[in-house]
Amino acid sequence: MTPLIVRQMQPCPVSCVSTCLAMLAGRPAAEVINELHKPYREGELTMREMLEYLGIKYTAFFSVDNPPLADEGVYLCTAPSLNIEAGNHQILIEVTDEGYFVIDPVQGREDRKYYVPRGQGNGDPLAIDLGGFVVDAFVSRSHLVEKYTNAMATEVAA
Repeated sequence: MTPLIVRQMQPCPVSCVSTCLAMLAGRPAAEVINELHKPYREGELTMREMLEYLGIKYTAFFSVDNPPLADEGVYLCTAPSLNIEAGNHQILIEVTDEGYFVIDPVQGREDRKYYVPRGQGNGDPLAIDLGGFVVDAFVSRSHLVEKYTNAMATEVAA
């Protein structure tokens, strides 16, 4: 199976969470950022509240659980930032029957390093093999297929 997630590039250095959630929701990053980014950055919204607001069904994890990336779907993960010293960065890891795909919203921003699966940087000095990360949540492939199908039907009806 091919990946379902369509990568979007985060428009500013600190919008990785909103952009990842936009990709999960199948919505333009600009819309999600406009609605949720400021309250999230100001501590008025949690990631849990953002997922629920966007209608994304998920399983949450505690970092001590260290869940394996075994089920087909998308894992919302926190990794060390490659571009902001002592910062964190949100990425998606999509697992299909063909393997796993790292979707990093900072990829494509000028002079910004981004994560790729081990050995898949293709000589790009900005592409860094993904090492350590924490799984925050999991969204099943079946939920994503349902969500995207409903979103397309709504667009066609409009």
